[in-house]
Amino acid sequence: MGSSESCGNGGIFTDPAEMPEQIGAALKFPMKNVPKRSKVCICGTGTSAMAGEIISDLADVSSDVPIPVIRSTELPKWVDIDTAAIVISYSGNTPEALSLYEQAISRGCATVCITSGGILAERAIVNNDHLVELPSGVSADDALGYMLGSAASVIEEIGICKIADELNSILPSLKAFRDAVKRNESLSKIADAVRGKIPAVYSLINMRSAAMRWKMQINGLRTMAFCGTIPEFSHNEIVGWTGDGASKEFIPIILCDDDSDDVINCIKEALSGVLRDNGIEPYEFMIEGKNDLEKNLMLMILGDILFSRW
Repeated sequence: MGSSESCGNGGIFTDPAEMPEQIGAALKFPMKNVPKRSKVCICGTGTSAMAGEIISDLADVSSDVPIPVIRSTELPKWVDIDTAAIVISYSGNTPEALSLYEQAISRGCATVCITSGGILAERAIVNNDHLVELPSGVSADDALGYMLGSAASVIEEIGICKIADELNSILPSLKAFRDAVKRNESLSKIADAVRGKIPAVYSLINMRSAAMRWKMQINGLRTMAFCGTIPEFSHNEIVGWTGDGASKEFIPIILCDDDSDDVINCIKEALSGVLRDNGIEPYEFMIEGKNDLEKNLMLMILGDILFSRW
């Protein structure tokens, strides 16, 4: 059974900008007797599911086995005795996660629970499931690093892909990036410009999870926000931006990749041109990194710091 362990300075990392430290701490949590299965799914909602989305994005390019995220209250039919169901709920009391957990148990899945306590932890102990206990005392939105690091270790122990090793290798660059962003005084001006608008955050498809995180963090500030991906944006949503009043209520934010292919670059530039032709100036954030995982996490750190200055 997994257990929590103390983090830096004998305490807990509570600042979302400390995501690299949270990940590093979680990668050291004990992972003994994690069940091996040929299929896997990650169950959760909100930020708990966000950890799964990051892993799912990485699996698309690095895993022979897909790692889907189940955000509903019903498990798909294919989830069966050959599946490892990873149930994530920071509080341990999320109704959707508890429902999925009970279904996974009834289908004979190998079940792993990642939580700071609550009903989920209690049921995992009673059922003798593998339990990874997260540090308590952090808001769910601010505990993404703990959940991501723990889920990555579980995935690696199951034998699906080496995401934990990949995460560990990029921690130094994530910390260096975070420190540089904190020194960037222009972020406060951007926050001022965006405040009062309804942001629509668009990313290239390989950075989908970053756009989702930005939307969720903005929503947490009691502000409406939406997210989408490019190239899908170019087929329907772009028409909406050319309508009357779009520039008054909404502001587009585009998360860009320094290494995207020529086709995607052309699409992005065309979309930005259409927006500008209609009097709408998008905010563009270009990110550089060695792979999609690093870029996604860098953008999430950037967003977390930006929104702390909202």
